[in-house]
Amino acid sequence: MLTINIPADGLFLAVQKAADGDLSRDNVERIINDYIGSFLEAKPDIIFLNVCYRRALTPSEVFDSYLYDIETNENGYAVRDEQNRSVKTLSPTTEGVSKYFMSFVLCARILLQSGIDVYKIAVARIRKTECRVFLSVRMNDAHYTENVAINSSFALKNGCANTAEKNGVNLDYSKESVQNYYYAYIAELLSQYDVDGIELDWLRYPTVLPQDKRSDFGIIGDYMKRLRRLIGGYSKVVAIRVLATEEENLSNGLDVGMWVADGSVDVITIENFYVPTNYELPVVAWRESIEKKNADHNPYCLLCGSDWAVSCVSNYNLAMTPALVRGFADTCFENDADGIYLFNYFEQNDTSSFEFVRDENSGSLKNCFFERIQAAKAWQDLPRRYVHIGNSKKRYPISLCSGECYEFAKTIKSPFEKCRIVFGCDLDATLSVYANGALLNNAQKEKTCSEFAYIPPSEIGRENHFIYALTQAAPFVFSVDIPINIFENDSVNVKIKNDACNEMNIMWIEIVCE
Repeated sequence: MLTINIPADGLFLAVQKAADGDLSRDNVERIINDYIGSFLEAKPDIIFLNVCYRRALTPSEVFDSYLYDIETNENGYAVRDEQNRSVKTLSPTTEGVSKYFMSFVLCARILLQSGIDVYKIAVARIRKTECRVFLSVRMNDAHYTENVAINSSFALKNGCANTAEKNGVNLDYSKESVQNYYYAYIAELLSQYDVDGIELDWLRYPTVLPQDKRSDFGIIGDYMKRLRRLIGGYSKVVAIRVLATEEENLSNGLDVGMWVADGSVDVITIENFYVPTNYELPVVAWRESIEKKNADHNPYCLLCGSDWAVSCVSNYNLAMTPALVRGFADTCFENDADGIYLFNYFEQNDTSSFEFVRDENSGSLKNCFFERIQAAKAWQDLPRRYVHIGNSKKRYPISLCSGECYEFAKTIKSPFEKCRIVFGCDLDATLSVYANGALLNNAQKEKTCSEFAYIPPSEIGRENHFIYALTQAAPFVFSVDIPINIFENDSVNVKIKNDACNEMNIMWIEIVCE
């Protein structure tokens, strides 16, 4: 199963970029239909449309939007006038946020003011195909929480009483007002849009309870039952997106296994927050834990989420190439996932760097918008690149003293014609590499293009925030071929030994199948 989450900025930046100043209904409809059509070419099974940050990008009478502030009562519901209309005022406009964020917010404001609902256009376009469509609601958000035009008036009212830290950042779902506020918005979405389901995105952002209440799983658990009754009443599917491990979710008061057991959830997506893409998502552990709780054997679908990049050492975010996407999907399916969930795979109009990766053949930058999505569907194709995450929470770097070894195992399914290990180091070190006990030939330095040379840590986070090739993440990059006849039942045990006199750090390890 292939599912794609199209964030709101993707939709509105597509309009803003292609409209050429013409934001008429006909032109917007043409742009949205073409944009959604570009995703549909990959034949996904579900498209999720993200409808809100802390404010809605849909027209709303119950939830702050980028056009109106909605007055709410102490219970979190919209205040109504004598004609039963919600009481609202124009939301403030602002500067002081990134040009990227500001451009799509201003576009959304203009369209909302014109009565043009891009979500109805997008849903109608998807409805013409066999692809299902869900609306995705961010149950929390932390973009520009100090900014009154980006944060909601609901979060900031009464001295930020609706937020856990009293500073307007994380909403406090132990409060009835917060639960009702989002409940009313989801009810409005269900009444306005012909969709197959609603995704409750607890990943963006996962802190939704005060520290002293996170051990009470009944708070969010009871709310999930309430939302199930609401969403199920419309005969719609309930999906959730949560942190990668069960332990992380439990520490935030989210007992996902119990939500399956009591029938509150149909589809679960596990994913790291925010990057990196995690190649070692604990699917097996999730299955085992859910099985222990799910006495009634309620069916559920477990998806593995990938963000736009995969990280090695701190701050080095490598844009996912099609080969990396195929390796990620293959790893997830090997671990018994039901499908792949792509998030932030949405740029195609040069609005950011997310979709630009190094071309596998020429080495130049290439927009891989469609190829990356299609790679998740054709995950058994070549080339495939598998990222080894590392042996600790810190992951990288892996430090090796002189004579010390690092070992890991990897299962790789056929087909492939050749295979190699690629790793980056902080020193031009002398290494011995073994595969299933056999000493491999000497490591060869990876070829690099001048524009993809190593970027020092001092430069990361400046103009070179995104990197496009492994060679930009480590000063010395090596590769070693693995003879196919060494593999035993599709598995290989790799050992890397530091033969140098000095301590060295491994910054990144991949297995590449071609």
